[in-house]
Amino acid sequence: MNYNKNMIKYHKNELFRIAAAILIICFSLLGLTACTGATDTKDNNDDNALLQGTWEIDTGSGAGYKFDGNEFWWLKSIEDFNDNYWYGEVEIYSGADAMEIAGLTGEELQSSLPGIKPENIFVTKLDPEKIITDGEDKTATNMSDQTLWNRLWLIEENEANVVAVVIDLETFSMENYTKID
Repeated sequence: MNYNKNMIKYHKNELFRIAAAILIICFSLLGLTACTGATDTKDNNDDNALLQGTWEIDTGSGAGYKFDGNEFWWLKSIEDFNDNYWYGEVEIYSGADAMEIAGLTGEELQSSLPGIKPENIFVTKLDPEKIITDGEDKTATNMSDQTLWNRLWLIEENEANVVAVVIDLETFSMENYTKID
């Protein structure tokens, strides 16, 4: 067989470049994982601090959400935490994870919602476990085991307040909320 030494050197050089590129990509991904931590965003309360607290719907009804760690309440009145509420666990996803769940790309974010930063995007997966209405536990009659609420939260911080557009990912209905604490 007749081998051209220049051709062999060229292929070795090309293989070296490919191997180097793969190593750079691997080390970059490893570095990003180490920098962001090995925990899932849904478990990292620092990433979710903006969402934590009480949110009042902007309809004037006084209803709203309260998030505390991995628990949520949907309250008929944010003034009364002891009656007329749904309670359960919440999984919270933020940033790139939330965008992926919601099917929102970076390009769509920049073109449609230029004022929203990726770190201000959340998806909440609410799993209600209890319903209290007029002081009575109505869980058995008003909720199925399949009840699950998935919401996209687009939060904007400004000098006056923190507001959110909340989109139901099943029905695509939208509501506006203001953070009150």
